[in-house]
Amino acid sequence: MTECPSFRDVLVQPERIPGEVTPGPSAMGGVALARQRAPAHVFERGRTSDLVIVAQQNIASTSVEFDLGYGWREHFCPAPAAIYVIPAEADARWRLDGESQCVYLAIPQVEAHALLDDLHFARPAERLWELASRGFEEPVVHELLVRLWQEAISVGLSPLLGSSCRVAILHALARRSNGRQSAEARTAPKLQRGTLQRVLAAIHDMPADGLSIERLASLAGLSPFHFSRLFRNSVGCSPYRYYDKLRHERARELLASTDMPVERIARQLGFADASQFARAFRRHAGCAPGAYRTQVSQ
Repeated sequence: MTECPSFRDVLVQPERIPGEVTPGPSAMGGVALARQRAPAHVFERGRTSDLVIVAQQNIASTSVEFDLGYGWREHFCPAPAAIYVIPAEADARWRLDGESQCVYLAIPQVEAHALLDDLHFARPAERLWELASRGFEEPVVHELLVRLWQEAISVGLSPLLGSSCRVAILHALARRSNGRQSAEARTAPKLQRGTLQRVLAAIHDMPADGLSIERLASLAGLSPFHFSRLFRNSVGCSPYRYYDKLRHERARELLASTDMPVERIARQLGFADASQFARAFRRHAGCAPGAYRTQVSQ
């Protein structure tokens, strides 16, 4: 197997990096620190040997999608102290639909796992993959990363400051994780990337006549049972849960951004009628579609 490059190896290839990238000091052991300013872009990073933690600073995007080896998934976090985690050896790529400024901290996988072990946190690889499922607000980690960057470019970094910040950052991330995702779920057989993309595209099309496991399994060329198992291994939930969550998000968007009648929204999203849609919407949002539309309009 080809050895993965470090994240710093990727940073020194300006032709690969969109926008303006400013690397931090190189005298930080194997740790890489950098800031990136970029317009809307798609970046195919590939695998690296580092855990990468991203602190979102200024951002004009409304969508931040990651593909960590199992298809594109929305990761956008609108919070001012948003953090994104990219595990080592993840076949990563991402795309943003607007301008962004981020600070990156890359820690070699071996060092990250050793620090987490020293902090008495079990299963560090599992916890880091769990945190990679979506962007999240973490003010402590965000402030540490931004201050680390500011210190690096103004006066440089002492080994003590660098190592102290790394320990504090990993400690905060480990405490946040609840360790629910198992290693078995990640190493179990998964849908091939192309197959998963076809299936997800079909789900996102959200046909008015609805979807079935048989229909999606046919797209994948698998039996319904085998497809369901591989889909869950690939995205972390059943096809129905994925579809149900997406459909609710689409319902919120239509209620908030259009004056489309509720009955028409229900039909467009594959519900039998407005009452069925209202029951499903209330289960997620805690209120009726009409009440939600009134709330967001105010």
